[in-house]
Amino acid sequence: MKQSINFFLLFFGIGFSLNAQTDSYSEVYKILKANDSLIFERSFNHCELQHLDQLIPEDFEFYHDKGGLIDSKETFINGMKNGICNPSNTTKSTRELVEGSLEVFLLKNNGKLYGALQNGIHKFFETTNGNKVAGSIAKFSHLWILENDKWVLKRVISYDHNMQEQPAIKSVEVPETILNTYTGNYLAKNTGLVIITKAEKGLHLNANGMNADIYATSSTIFAHKQAPLSFEFISNEKGEIVKFLVIENGKIVEEAIKQ
Repeated sequence: MKQSINFFLLFFGIGFSLNAQTDSYSEVYKILKANDSLIFERSFNHCELQHLDQLIPEDFEFYHDKGGLIDSKETFINGMKNGICNPSNTTKSTRELVEGSLEVFLLKNNGKLYGALQNGIHKFFETTNGNKVAGSIAKFSHLWILENDKWVLKRVISYDHNMQEQPAIKSVEVPETILNTYTGNYLAKNTGLVIITKAEKGLHLNANGMNADIYATSSTIFAHKQAPLSFEFISNEKGEIVKFLVIENGKIVEEAIKQ
């Protein structure tokens, strides 16, 4: 799955006070909420990158808990152009703000407003061939600074990324005699050795550091509950299991041959 891009910030300084959260109807809250929409709804979801050019200064810094540090406006915008906004991508990432999560705290120097801290939570989704699945959920902090009476996004920290819970899977019961035929060692080109064993309900998969129970949605197809993955076991003309296919977002991404 492609990594989706999130925004957060952590800013430590000397000589400033952090005011209580700004009322959601205040002028600053409304301005920064509108800016959030320009960054994500317009720039991230619809790739209208001209908005980023207006809101981000040259000394922009973006800290991501999985992707590391981006330390300039040019690097960040080029990354967007070549990443999620690349026309050749078959998977589209989108972001949704968690309702009610947005907070704004004013930053002042001797009573004069010079900036604001904007915190929130957002969810990301991946769409391939019209099939939309949940991606990560994360927190973000934005440091906004007033420069020449204009709000610019100076610093971002994107953190606490976790996979969203996938929709509940309706599992079916598969006879133990059939489950036994699926167990064993498999070899996949990209993943390497995959070991399938029986679990309390369904099967257990161990592959390249990934340990997960998978649950039957039919007699031959098993699904992962925390990721948009399914595994289809294939038999030969004699009814012997010879391999399984790994399917992500409706597309076959790996084939594992039984050893």
